[in-house]
Amino acid sequence: MAPLKRLFVFDFDWTLIDADSDYFVFEHLNAELSKIQLNSIGKVQWTDLQQRLLGELFDRGISKEDIERTLSSIPFASERIEALTLMKEHDSDLYILSDANTVYIETILKAYKIDHLFTGILTNPASFNPQGRLNVTRYHGLDKPPHQCQLPCEPNLCKGLELQKLIDSQHYDQVIYMGDASNDFCPSTRLLRERGDLVLARQGLSLEQRIKERPELVQAEIIYWQDAKDVLEVTQDIFYGRDRLSGAGGVKLISSAASSTTSLSTMVESTVTSSSTTSSASSVVDSPIDDQVEPSSSVKVLSAVESSDSKMFAQAVKA
Repeated sequence: MAPLKRLFVFDFDWTLIDADSDYFVFEHLNAELSKIQLNSIGKVQWTDLQQRLLGELFDRGISKEDIERTLSSIPFASERIEALTLMKEHDSDLYILSDANTVYIETILKAYKIDHLFTGILTNPASFNPQGRLNVTRYHGLDKPPHQCQLPCEPNLCKGLELQKLIDSQHYDQVIYMGDASNDFCPSTRLLRERGDLVLARQGLSLEQRIKERPELVQAEIIYWQDAKDVLEVTQDIFYGRDRLSGAGGVKLISSAASSTTSLSTMVESTVTSSSTTSSASSVVDSPIDDQVEPSSSVKVLSAVESSDSKMFAQAVKA
């Protein structure tokens, strides 16, 4: 019997990485521009805002190398890398569908030597010009008619439309979508229960809220996850069977969006060892950058607390 052909599609920020790459760059390279970025939420189209602020960053002496070093310092949980590797080993197609940009995503993936795991990346195009200025443009450009999606999609990218194109491109026995934010709701509505599709929604963020508000629109089975350890456990269960951990904390799926919204972590059996239930922090692969990011003299690096708090706030507001 031929193995199932699966399509995995991932959001990037706060899904594959525990950060927002747009915020991370400015928080670590220029605190003033980072504040402008936060204060501009909802006032300027997001991709257009990044293009403008990246110009300001360049004008203040931040180089291509500064940006690449900063991106390469974003931690990537080892459990997520293990899960992605497992998916690829089972001949799955892996796509990233993100409102970040090609330079940010490709730089981070190459830093952790996992870029080869992905079949494709669908995101806003970006490139450095010869002078080192990073330019970002909309995925769905102003030269195209509006995508007219009635769900909470950004004007530059309807993730549901792009996911549907992938689904229609060839036969897939199962489709799995993983995300966290409001713009991940539209692709979640494109999945089918009859095919055994899954939505992997990060608990406590706006995708979960959207699903609760419109449960009738999401027909696929749903798993709410909290951290990279959850993601690895779900991935192992997808390939090795849901009863693989029977009697040792096996994962249980939520049958539909209208079901209870209990998180994955609270659905595991009481027999899970105390070490795995008392610590929700995922182990993190050391950054490939040996030294700390050395910004230029014009750069002000935020403290870890400032960085973490503002990213979480910004993600919640932006979503």
